[in-house]
Amino acid sequence: MDVNWAPARVRRNFRIDTFSAICGGVYIAVLVTFMPIVVRRLGGSTTDVAIVIAAPFIGHLLSPFTAYLLTGFPQVRVVAGTVTVARATFLAGVLVAATPLMLAMTTVVSFVIATANISAYAALMQGIYPDRERAQAMANVRIGGAIAGIAAAAVAGTFIDVIPAAWVFAASAGIGLPGAIAFFWVRYDGSAKVQARRSLPVIARDVWADHKYRRLLLSFTVFGIGNLMNVAVYPILLVDHFNASNSFIGAMMAVSSATMIVAYLVWGRMIDRGSSIRLTLVNTVVTLLIPIGYIAAADVWLLLPVAVVAGIVNAGGEITFFTNIVQIAPRDKIGEYATAQSLLMGLRGTAAPFVAAALLAVADPRVVLLIGVIFMTAGCAIMAGAVRLIAPTAVPSARVVVESPAD
Repeated sequence: MDVNWAPARVRRNFRIDTFSAICGGVYIAVLVTFMPIVVRRLGGSTTDVAIVIAAPFIGHLLSPFTAYLLTGFPQVRVVAGTVTVARATFLAGVLVAATPLMLAMTTVVSFVIATANISAYAALMQGIYPDRERAQAMANVRIGGAIAGIAAAAVAGTFIDVIPAAWVFAASAGIGLPGAIAFFWVRYDGSAKVQARRSLPVIARDVWADHKYRRLLLSFTVFGIGNLMNVAVYPILLVDHFNASNSFIGAMMAVSSATMIVAYLVWGRMIDRGSSIRLTLVNTVVTLLIPIGYIAAADVWLLLPVAVVAGIVNAGGEITFFTNIVQIAPRDKIGEYATAQSLLMGLRGTAAPFVAAALLAVADPRVVLLIGVIFMTAGCAIMAGAVRLIAPTAVPSARVVVESPAD
């Protein structure tokens, strides 16, 4: 048995991972929920909002270069170090930001640093959790983050109404820092062989040669363009059309996080017992209900069911982002497949919000949402074909007899 999958070590790493997720859940919930709203309320343009929405994807766009630079360094140190520096940078940046654009650019810088660990993180999750327990363990870790997010969103929504938003953002980053630092104590004995640093063109050529994965990436790209166009429109609708208060937006996030708790449990067990790729298709189709809900909603309170759907699909998407790679990629190329997926996510996520911002200058926000739905539907159709190619070849791994941290 792999020494990294010894029950005592798995439990220890699981506890550290969970603590990190709880601290990170506070930080991420406040940042993702309120930064685009605050930027808009402070007078930021649709382009400023688009910069905030694009921030994590700009990090993904640069991830192949950062992954190349960080190849050969211990994976635990890469993951813990990048997240620690990212949150410290965000904390300092929001306290000196004087304009909506400065807040948006602070968000971009912090995400660029944080997402530099995508390749290392994917490989690390494959290494520290047993094959047939991985999705469930990752789901339970994220439940801790979701619970923390419920409280953080509700409290932050109340405080942002009465004190400067920068203080609330800084406090969330301060809470997130101990979780990032704690990750340095994860124990993982990687391969004694130092991973060779391969050039980006060679990696791209090898991943592109896998036609099944290539088709799946195409479906993600088409779907993601529409989905991320819509994500850039939601804050505009919430502020300009629905006139939703910060407290209500915090409540929406709390509802979404509460749903995620249940969804993580369900998704984790389903993935460990079935095909991550097939479940990704289900999750993607359900995501269509979110923009449809915004288009159909006649009142702000009708967005609460949309928040429930968002919790379900966000939970599924976060887990399958990594479990899809583990299912498809050769074991020695997990990091490279993660880098390819991250690059394409960066391309669509960087471009789509600005496309939406341009369309908002000439069209009603709900028309822009409808355009996004068309792209999403086309992506689902492509993905259905990709799943038919990939899923039959996915043979479940032999179950490892080891106590799961989820038990």
